[in-house]
Amino acid sequence: MSVIFLRFLRDLWYWNTVEERVLDFVKKTAAEGDPASVLDALDVYYTDHDVILSVAPEKRLKIEEVVRKAAPKVCLEMGCYVGVSAMAVARHIPLEGRLITTELYTKTAKVAREMIRFAGLEQVITVVNKRADDVIKVLRSEYSVDKLDLVVLDHSKWSYLPDLKALEKGGFLHKGTIIIADDCFWPGVPGYLEYVENDPRYQTERFYSIALPGIMDTVDAMAISTYKGDN
Repeated sequence: MSVIFLRFLRDLWYWNTVEERVLDFVKKTAAEGDPASVLDALDVYYTDHDVILSVAPEKRLKIEEVVRKAAPKVCLEMGCYVGVSAMAVARHIPLEGRLITTELYTKTAKVAREMIRFAGLEQVITVVNKRADDVIKVLRSEYSVDKLDLVVLDHSKWSYLPDLKALEKGGFLHKGTIIIADDCFWPGVPGYLEYVENDPRYQTERFYSIALPGIMDTVDAMAISTYKGDN
């Protein structure tokens, strides 16, 4: 039985969505204004309660490790969902830093904004309810972004490579820009992994984990790439 079908059955049973249920759980169990407490509650929900298609706890910790070392100031995430990876990034960036994150679905974007507000990170994170490629087109004109220090890809898997190339073409990457791409093995990202592992402008490592712990044992990988600039 697929994960999506399980979610559909639960939504019918509870008369709400898993996104709304996880927000309610966080508000009941986490400390308001404390991002670490909110993320811990999300880890508990992910592990013990319901199917939530967000970044897994061990991946979240890896993202935090990367962000702590890099200290990026201008960040873009494509695919916010309920805000797990957005909050994981935002809690470690410098005080003057900011994160723009895209979420295509209006109802999910609403949940993400409330989750982020509850965590006390609404001044750092901007949730944009638009397609990622449309946001890339207006990064300079509407969001005053010239260069990106960090990019997180966790949206439509078919869009990873085209959107990365759009960032390249737009001149948004600089030497040292880090690109984190989730779900490179499951469900897979057509053409992306081959691109960042074979293009000499990128240095890429893989971080392996289980795709959906407790549900399926499929191995997944997150690609962590550093842009080295044009040769």
